[in-house]
Amino acid sequence: MAITTVWQLDMEEVRRMIAEILTLPDERVFDANNMQDVSELDYFVTVLNSHQLDIGTEIKFNGKDEEEIISTLKEVNISINAYGKNSYQLLCKLTQSMRSTSVWQRLKRMGMGYLRCSEIRSLPTAIDGGEEQRAEVDLIFSINSIIKANVKCGKTVNFKLIRG
Repeated sequence: MAITTVWQLDMEEVRRMIAEILTLPDERVFDANNMQDVSELDYFVTVLNSHQLDIGTEIKFNGKDEEEIISTLKEVNISINAYGKNSYQLLCKLTQSMRSTSVWQRLKRMGMGYLRCSEIRSLPTAIDGGEEQRAEVDLIFSINSIIKANVKCGKTVNFKLIRG
């Protein structure tokens, strides 16, 4: 049985989009699951696909190609954390930009739809005798992940009856 991913969420492209919206270099927007040394950085942003909720699934059967096409609508929660000076304002800019036409068009090309965001949380932290500004927001998107699976079907069946 062969299962092929047709479309899934591309977190690298999500990070690139966030860097562009915030006019930050790509190397300042990190995957939160794959952190790099940030000790020399005065500001940076992390992005985490924190959870996905299945909303519904549609399964279609293509008899000609003997395959199932499984399409699952999901609600995806992506957590964005900003660290350093003006982190709260940075996330305000991000959330205000999410409904702009250019972002909407980019999301559409990525196979995503923007639904809503959480409140922006200011989370200042004491570090090295001072205070580091931190802020966090969750962006909620809809995606439609699609996989294909080969399904062998029998078109004809021969029976041999034995009389006993």
